[in-house]
Amino acid sequence: MNPIVIYSTHRNNTEKIAIALAQTANCKSIKLTKTFSSSIVPSLDDYDLVFLGTGIRGGEPYVELLNFIKTANFGNGKRFVLFMTWAGGGASNKLAYQRVKEALELRGQHLESDYFICLGQTFGFTRRGRPNTVDVAEAKKWVAEKLLK
Repeated sequence: MNPIVIYSTHRNNTEKIAIALAQTANCKSIKLTKTFSSSIVPSLDDYDLVFLGTGIRGGEPYVELLNFIKTANFGNGKRFVLFMTWAGGGASNKLAYQRVKEALELRGQHLESDYFICLGQTFGFTRRGRPNTVDVAEAKKWVAEKLLK
């Protein structure tokens, strides 16, 4: 199995989880930025498991991830799994999952239904220290399970 981690982060919450996932999977990680170009992302032909990561804002995944999905060269036979950080509001995690799923389906790809989510630090002192060591440990456990499938 050859995995890769591709993520977007605005407050470094998702990045903490992405780094833990990449270390556990012993794979490359790519941070998508507002000015990213699809040319910086390698062809995904060499990867069969793609971990996609994003924060959530108002039920929406970050635009950088959606833009990547719209422009990436996926190839065939990929497993896509999603990890997210959020403030814990309502059903915004389900809405964000659905948006990523729909974006991938428009490109002929499938997103697995089992996603990882944890709280992230928000503005000010809310959820200070999140994702914490427990969140990171849970993320590592989740990725290890994904690698076994």
